Amino acid sequence: MKKSIVLYVLLGLFGLFLSVAQLDAKETEPAKGSKTLSDNSLKIGVFDIQKILRESRTIGRYREQLLKSVETKRKPLQDRENLIKALDEKLKKDGKIMSETDRKVFEEKLAGEIKETRRMKEDFDAEVSKMDKELMRKVFSEINVIIKKIAEQENYTIIFDVYRAGIAHFKNTIDITNKILEQLK
Repeated sequence: MKKSIVLYVLLGLFGLFLSVAQLDAKETEPAKGSKTLSDNSLKIGVFDIQKILRESRTIGRYREQLLKSVETKRKPLQDRENLIKALDEKLKKDGKIMSETDRKVFEEKLAGEIKETRRMKEDFDAEVSKMDKELMRKVFSEINVIIKKIAEQENYTIIFDVYRAGIAHFKNTIDITNKILEQLK
């Protein structure tokens, strides 16, 4: 379903580019220092970000580093969870023979440990989420640089992300924003 939508979007954009190329060809003087689409051939590229994320060794190494860091930070949280389990088992085992005050103090201590562990888990989850976002920002930044490099080297007019149908790169020569603005004035 997604691929057919992407195909329709690409076909629609291709038709739009052909229309723009025909309009540019009819103009007698292109803007100073600019090229029209008719001066260049239209070259469209697509890429599969999911495949890149899945198969890239570099991204795999980044993920491994993230997992090692997460595991290191998870250890204190696991230790607290084990402490809570031990305290809970002790309360179940010895709670019946404890005095009312001792049991109440023990239950409050256990409740405090549970509360502190939940806070630690929330902090841990927030930190992991932040680390993951930073990793993705770094990965997409690197991918963008590579896309721009390939686009310039191989003279692509426009490059799409195949799943999101988003434009990852386009030549300024196909941007008709200024023409639209001129006609709107």
